[in-house]
Amino acid sequence: MRLPDFIRSITQPRDGNRRAGIPVWAVVVALLSFTMWPPMGAAAHETGTATESHSLGVSLVFPDDGLVSGEQLCVALYAGSSPDTTQPPALSRCLDPGGDAVAFEALPHGEYSVLFPGPGSRLAESRYQGQLVSTAIPDDDRLASFGIDVNVDLAPEFAGTTARVEVSVFGCPEGTNAGSDKAGWASECQALAGGVPLTLSGTGSIEDAAFQAVTGRSGDASGRVEFTDLPPGAYELGSELPENVASDPALFAESSIDGSLGSLDPSDTLAVRPTETVAVDVYLVLDQDLVASDVIGLTDLEITGSLPDGADPAALVD
Repeated sequence: MRLPDFIRSITQPRDGNRRAGIPVWAVVVALLSFTMWPPMGAAAHETGTATESHSLGVSLVFPDDGLVSGEQLCVALYAGSSPDTTQPPALSRCLDPGGDAVAFEALPHGEYSVLFPGPGSRLAESRYQGQLVSTAIPDDDRLASFGIDVNVDLAPEFAGTTARVEVSVFGCPEGTNAGSDKAGWASECQALAGGVPLTLSGTGSIEDAAFQAVTGRSGDASGRVEFTDLPPGAYELGSELPENVASDPALFAESSIDGSLGSLDPSDTLAVRPTETVAVDVYLVLDQDLVASDVIGLTDLEITGSLPDGADPAALVD
């Protein structure tokens, strides 16, 4: 049937039917609607493009241990690639200690800038350099979630090799065991052990950082060694234990930043922050029944043992 015949057939009464026909203008509107409106699927697609349905995740990679107790770092989101950061951000999310990622929801596609530390941040020290990172959410409804990883930079005064580890090694009488009481160890163990080889090896992101030293044999350096100009990060302390050491050593570490003092297991790592000095006291319990083949101790108690030529120092747990 041709289109004019079709229109005539539905607008005129049939077979003497007295009902009024459908007005021609209504049919024309219906036909125009059918030919000009998009299919339902296409309409849904257009609606999805207009809605703010995207999310942006921001993961921060810290150069140190990240936030400490009582700190908070806020990440601000601005529209555009060159925002006015003196104005309030469009959105802001904050990290507490242990956190390293935030998410911004219900965003339209377009260009964005991420600022940190943002307004509202509470940091004990201004150790993180302010950064403004540009990103974009593409005009593509097939993907709803996007994410970026951002390396957090240290402020210039904190960047570089600014950490320090100081180790003091003491010999203790046979049978000494003060548990986690550092004062108890210190009262019993006053002999400094010279000539003990030590290593400090980086772990995680600083695995290539490795240092060797031997505790001093005389003067103020007796029984002590210093590892200086260290990149911040996590380290393992190692040693070839003297042969007349009866058991695993007791270790205590104290931080110059917050004054914290705690005992360590021999297998624990040292977390060293920028510009921080960590003082480690190592207490070795002697077995006097063992015959000293090479006395290298310099005070009242004999600490024996030495690092064989060409050998690598083993971990303290060995």
